[in-house]
Order: sequence, then structure tokens, then C-alpha cells
Amino acid sequence: MSVEGANVSDEGVMARLGSMTAGCDLHLHSDASDGSVAAAQLATDLGHVHMAVLTDHDTLAGSEAFVQALDSELSPPDGVELSLRWSGGTFHLLVYGYSLASTELALRIDELAMARRNRNLELLERANQAGLEITEAEVLAAAGTTDFLAKSVGRPHFAKVLVDRGYVSSIQDAFDTYLAKGRPLYSPKTLFGLEEIGPLCADLGLVAVIAHPLSLGVPLTSLPDTLAKFQRQGLAGVECYYAGYSPQQRVELAQLASGLKLLITGGSDYHGSFKPGLAALSGFGDLSVAADIGDRLIERLHDR
Repeated sequence: MSVEGANVSDEGVMARLGSMTAGCDLHLHSDASDGSVAAAQLATDLGHVHMAVLTDHDTLAGSEAFVQALDSELSPPDGVELSLRWSGGTFHLLVYGYSLASTELALRIDELAMARRNRNLELLERANQAGLEITEAEVLAAAGTTDFLAKSVGRPHFAKVLVDRGYVSSIQDAFDTYLAKGRPLYSPKTLFGLEEIGPLCADLGLVAVIAHPLSLGVPLTSLPDTLAKFQRQGLAGVECYYAGYSPQQRVELAQLASGLKLLITGGSDYHGSFKPGLAALSGFGDLSVAADIGDRLIERLHDR
């Protein structure tokens, strides 16, 4: 077969075509939660992709607008990122599925939204008690909403107000000084466990994937046992190709997931200006999530 005047094998042609195929990003955040870019604008900014999924924290509010605006080769599922508790602390779970808003999981997400609202009001009270003069209206404005229940308002929006007020120099400074665990304004989330959410996802035909798994704080040598335990509770995949990981870590995680017969996924964890220097699709410049990773996610959803 001839390409650009040269005789190459079919395998070579496929490799060349593969390198030109639009990629995937299965972990993105909009201003419906703690990102800075509106869902529809984020989808437009991505340009043509093989597939991309919006995975806002504890909300599906931006999903419809994102899907409608997205130029993709595959019809994307809905996505959401949930914080779960486990014996070692907390971790994040990415859940993928079609029409998530009409499933029982959406009712659980509504419970989390109410708990988040109460947490935000507590955080606001703590801030005022600490002499930080910020208001509910300012936090809601930073989130682009008028109601704590309308969007997934969280600590990044409080951080923005602290920056705007001049109490801190940056978003990171706000977390380091006031908002991170152990700091004066921190309040723990209401969390479900995987033993509750995992079986529910399996019953509903959804795919549950652990996000940035090294954040578990488990040594790589012990990670297979931990993930195998999670697998028995409904875990279906591992986010191996993550922007914050080195190429070697990504390969090791992919090998681990493959050995456990868990789905391999990947994404940037894009948050717009709330994570400076981190781009959608390419992460910090070295991330590339291949098209077939998106294909396998869709296949898994169709198999369930």
C-alpha cells in the first residue's frame, strides 16, 4: 500500500493513522463543580476529539451542555467524580454511564449535594469566626451561581474569594493556609463507601474507576491487594494514564490493572485556572490517552 509515494506495510499505515487519531480525556471538570470553564465552552475548547467525558464532583449539572457541544467521534457517556471513604482515608471514584441522571445513583448524588451545602455553610461560619470577612454571596458569585445546591460549590470557590479579598496570594496559598485538611477552615465531607456505591454501579450497568490511584498512599507493591479488594466491591477500572504521573508510573499502573483484568482509563483532571499549567487532553504536556482506551470504556458499558 502506498502512502505519500512510499511503499509501507499495512501495519505501518495503521501505526501512522493511529498517531493521527484524535485522543481522549476521560477526566474533566467544569464550573458546574470546581473547574473554572463552563461545560459547553470546555467542550468547544477541546476541538475534535475521539471521546471526552465531563466528570464534575458530585454533580451532573454540566453534563447535558457538555455532550451537546462536544465534537467527538464516539457518543460520550455521562460521568461524575465521587469522594469515597475507606479504611486508609478517602479516595476518588469516577463513575461512567449513559443517562446517569435517571438512575438511582443520581439520588445518592443529591444526598451529597445537600451535605456539601451544609459543609459550605459551616465553612463560611468558620471563616467569619476567624476574622475573614467573606460572604455567601461572594462564594456563590465565584462559583457562578446563586444557590449552594444549584452547582457543586466547594473549597476552590472559597479560595478564589480569599484571593480576591487579599487574604492570600494564590489559590494554593488559600489551601495551604486555610482550606487543606488540618487547616482552620477545613471541614470533612459526608462520604459513602465503595461497599455501597460499587455494587450499585454494577447493578445499574455503570463503570466505576478509581481516579489517580497513587493518591491512596499505598506502596506500589501493596496496591494490587488493595485494588483486588476494591474490585470485589464493584471497582471496574483504574485511571492509569493520569496527568500528574510519570510515564513509568503510568506503565506500571497499566500493567497492574491489566493483571487484575481491570479496565485501563486516563485523563487530565483539568480544572481550568484552578489548576494552573494543566491542560485538557495533554495534561502537563506529556499526556496522551489513546483512542482505544475510550473504545474499551464504551465496550464495557455496552457489555453491562
